[in-house]
Amino acid sequence: MLVAFIGPVQSPVAEVIAQVLKRRNVIQMSPGATSTIFEDRIKYPYVYRTSSLWSESSIAEAEIIRTFGWRKIATLQGDIEPHGALIRMLQREASTSNFSLVISETIRDDPMEALQHIKNKEARIIVASFFEDKVRKVFCSAFQLGMYGADYVWMIPGYFADDWQSVKQDGVSCSAEDLKMASEGYFGFTPALHAIGKDKGRCGKTPEEFRSEMSKVLGYNVTLNDPDLTSSAYDGVWALALALQDAEHALNRSLVSFRYGDEEFAKVVGEMILKQEFAGMKGAIKFAETGHVFANSLIKQNVGGKEILVGTMDTHTKIIVWTVPTESLWYYSGSKPPYDSDITVTIDVLQATPISVMATVSTLAGLGIILASLFLGFNVWYRKHKHVKMSSPKLNNIIAFGIMVAYVSVILLGIDRSMVSRDALLRVCKVRSWLIPIAFTLAFGGMFSKTWRVYSIVIANKTKRKVIRDSFLFGIIGVMLLLDFLILIPWQVIDPIHIEDKTQPVPQTEMDLANFEKRQLLYVNCTSTNNTIWVAALLIYKTFVVMFGVFLVWATRNINVPGLNDSYYVGLSIYNTVICCVVAVPLSFLAVSSTGVTFALVSGFLLLCITASLCLLFFPKVNTVYRKHAVDDVSGIRFGASAPGVIPGATARDRETVPSSSQTTNTKGADVSPLKGCTSGINTVAI
Repeated sequence: MLVAFIGPVQSPVAEVIAQVLKRRNVIQMSPGATSTIFEDRIKYPYVYRTSSLWSESSIAEAEIIRTFGWRKIATLQGDIEPHGALIRMLQREASTSNFSLVISETIRDDPMEALQHIKNKEARIIVASFFEDKVRKVFCSAFQLGMYGADYVWMIPGYFADDWQSVKQDGVSCSAEDLKMASEGYFGFTPALHAIGKDKGRCGKTPEEFRSEMSKVLGYNVTLNDPDLTSSAYDGVWALALALQDAEHALNRSLVSFRYGDEEFAKVVGEMILKQEFAGMKGAIKFAETGHVFANSLIKQNVGGKEILVGTMDTHTKIIVWTVPTESLWYYSGSKPPYDSDITVTIDVLQATPISVMATVSTLAGLGIILASLFLGFNVWYRKHKHVKMSSPKLNNIIAFGIMVAYVSVILLGIDRSMVSRDALLRVCKVRSWLIPIAFTLAFGGMFSKTWRVYSIVIANKTKRKVIRDSFLFGIIGVMLLLDFLILIPWQVIDPIHIEDKTQPVPQTEMDLANFEKRQLLYVNCTSTNNTIWVAALLIYKTFVVMFGVFLVWATRNINVPGLNDSYYVGLSIYNTVICCVVAVPLSFLAVSSTGVTFALVSGFLLLCITASLCLLFFPKVNTVYRKHAVDDVSGIRFGASAPGVIPGATARDRETVPSSSQTTNTKGADVSPLKGCTSGINTVAI
């Protein structure tokens, strides 16, 4: 009569035999079945195992995770059991701990996609479970993705063959050296199949003595790292024998009384098995409620392609005993455990205008505003002086005011996020988007209208007898302002300006890598959704005005009326403005490595051009009014190389009305009304 059955060692075979033995109520003791299906005590009530579960390596993995304070864990598993059981047990450990599984991936064939997902999650601690046919594919993909080295920790099963990296496999493109590099430092976990203590066990032998005896029987040397089940089978026989002995006392009857189908006997024997606790040859023997033994887990580390024992863990007490200093575990990461995720701190390096540059430009612009104010005051104070009056002082006032606005715009161009808050910067951006085109219209528009009047009176015969008053010129400036508003108002309403951050990565230095830092250049810009379109509209319109102004200056290039008007200096100012536009506009779009350099170039050139135009327009007037022995007779008219008193393009009658310089009076404040025809009314409407 079969009282109990010992074996088999493989889970699939043990499963079939268990189903048969269940019908006869016979106890089964397996030394090697590790499948989690036997945890179902309703389906397999009489199956007991001195083997531990592979999934219990998760307890050791969880304890290592807790020991080194990791929080974010990724898992990678094969698509068949028992790999899923291992991950489920790790999930149970996580539910009672302070770490979490941020991503779980299953491998079917190619692990590349699964590893890419893990990398995208920035998980650095990877717990994996798969058979040897997957390990080479996994670490080849890890090598190709750079998921190895000082930033990563891999925990995998420890039952792979020695030097598995050198085994050739179809579908694996990496060399043995690549696989060794990618797998360097991983932790492997296996149940302890042999005890490492020196104390005698329940059988009266030490584990070492037992292995020595078994080596003689088996014909090979049994070591701690051998994956054989001799110790497990030996302890199973002892556990079953002790349980049967205890069952006899509990039932008060001998084993020979057992008959197939004796449920009471099988139940009592099973209860006695669960109560067995003794020192076995594979370690401390203690059965779980599910019928398997709590076994120690061996923790190994791959160093130079060889797995070295670095610690053991008692699965029951969850205590790890390290056989090496924990610092040496991280020989590949500077003696410190890697972080569980990318902790690299991104440092934004704000690209701003240096204070020294801003202070210099602001000072120069401030001096320019003071100079423009002095010229404006001079123009107002001496507005009735002949030399000032004949140059249209009201238009000069507009030009001076426009130049003052231009100076203010230059200062506003340098204000950035380092100087003001984000909201304040947005307001500055909106203000300067208006001031810059308006300053151009007031300053250049005033010069343009004055040049146009000279052209209309002197060159265009159709207006030779027409008086062009200042109010008409103001209308020209007004039309130009209206065009500005037709662009600026829709821009602000339809597509308002907003603040936009743009970043540019900077290569990491060795110090950055050591400090887990990376830097990026931060550009804070004012823009809008269709910024290019709006700016292009303004530039096209301004370019047309500038080109027309250049045409007017060129057409009147040989006309010089000193004292009577300042057309010569106005022409020079327009040329100066054109040069400023041609150079400054491209500079503003020039991409250079420094915001300060761009601002310094643009602002410096603008200040030079603005100041040059200001001085060209007003300094000759100041010089004429204040010089001590000024010559009052400056009403003579010279037209380039033409004969005295001759206006190019004038009719014979016109020439008769134009006096030569010898006919002009020298009296201070003399009436110049003899200029009739093409210059009729000039003393009342100054050019």
